[in-house]
Amino acid sequence: MSPMPSRRRPKTSPAPQASTELSDAQRFAQALRDSEEADRRAKQAAVDAKIAAERAKAEAEADAARLQRAQQAHQHAVELVKEAKRTGKGRAEADAAWRDAKAELVELETGKRPAWASRPTEAAVAAAEVEEPDA
Repeated sequence: MSPMPSRRRPKTSPAPQASTELSDAQRFAQALRDSEEADRRAKQAAVDAKIAAERAKAEAEADAARLQRAQQAHQHAVELVKEAKRTGKGRAEADAAWRDAKAELVELETGKRPAWASRPTEAAVAAAEVEEPDA
C-alpha cells in the first residue's frame, strides 16, 4: 500500500494588499483631479452651447433677411406685371420676373422649390452672392 498524498496545499504568501489599495491622500488627489476634469468639461459644454446658440441666432437672422428680400422682390415683380398689363409692353419679361420671384419666395417659405419653377442660373446665383456677402 502506498501512502496517501497530502491534501494540504502549500502555503503561499498573501498578496500584498497595501500596494493595490490607494491611500487616503491618493484617493483625495484622484477625487480632486476627477472634480477638476468635470468642471473643465462643464465649462467647455457651456462655451459650446453659447457658440451654438449664437450661430443659430445668426442663421435665423440671415434667413429672415433673405425672406424679407424675397418678399420685396416678389412685390416688385407683382408691380411690374401690373404695369405691363396696363401698358401692354414687357409682359413676358414681367411674367418671368414674377415667376422667378414667386419660386424663390416659395422655396424660402417651404424649404422646397416648386416643381414648375426653373432652377436659378449660375449667373443669377453668383449675382445673389455678390449682393449678399457672408458676414
